[in-house]
Amino acid sequence: MKMRELEQRSGVGRETIRYYIGMGLLPEPTRPKPNVADYDEEHVRRLGVIKRLQAERYLPLGFIKQVLDRRTSGEIEAVPGLDAMLATSLGLAGGPTPMDEAPAQAGLTPAELEVLVRDGVVDTADGALSALDLAVAKAWGRVKAAGYSPEAGFFAEDASIYVEALAPLARREIERFYGRLTGSGTTEDFARLAQDGIEIINELIALIRTRTLLKLVAEMNAAAGA
Repeated sequence: MKMRELEQRSGVGRETIRYYIGMGLLPEPTRPKPNVADYDEEHVRRLGVIKRLQAERYLPLGFIKQVLDRRTSGEIEAVPGLDAMLATSLGLAGGPTPMDEAPAQAGLTPAELEVLVRDGVVDTADGALSALDLAVAKAWGRVKAAGYSPEAGFFAEDASIYVEALAPLARREIERFYGRLTGSGTTEDFARLAQDGIEIINELIALIRTRTLLKLVAEMNAAAGA
């Protein structure tokens, strides 16, 4: 294809394309004649990868070139077995708990657990909770036991705000993880890095949330006292 078609298909201007070629981000076009340049699907594909990575702010072109030079050439690929390996390393690989046994273990009523399932706070499979989902239910049971109970005006429905807030964050994190790392190591490498990321960033999120809550408490007090 000619430059005009490559511009149209990629949404990238010719000066930028030539700059990328000079940087080694794109291969040189074939030249059947001295003043004729032909581009192919690899140019379109690489430009798509570059645009995807540039959508994540602050990624330098030097890093993008490293990604493109990997065996996957910047394409996202599956990492088979990563989820099971991570569950084991995080201590969440236990057997399932039947739904009729889970409420008592979690400190919830059957109706409250059904609300958590309905709102996507926990998932079920074959009428049972996984070890991770049971841990989530137990955590909400501890919230209830701490005083955030129906008597105080707090209900199982309130747990859904955390799913609503965290689901978009988790998706951005996992897309960034796969987009930046795929092709750079083994499943074991990914599992070690992912475990560290989950545990450390969980702590980071908790600290940021605490700081934000303390600021809001101060604001609410100031507003109430004004």
